[in-house]
Amino acid sequence: MRKTLANAVTPVGWPPVGETLDKLVSKHVQIYACGACARARGVTDADLSNYGAKFGSPVIFVSLIEWADHVITE
Repeated sequence: MRKTLANAVTPVGWPPVGETLDKLVSKHVQIYACGACARARGVTDADLSNYGAKFGSPVIFVSLIEWADHVITE
């Protein structure tokens, strides 16, 4: 996500998306974006590079959910 867009998106009851992404990056959390969702919205590798994010796949997302002891969705 482009930083300008991330800073402009503020979900109800949550801090701006850019702020959340910056905190995750500062803690060295790997961020994955859904490849199919991103392609449909025109997200590129350059957009993801702002946060060191990578395109994920169903296999990656399932493995992350299996590994996690908590999953938060919105």
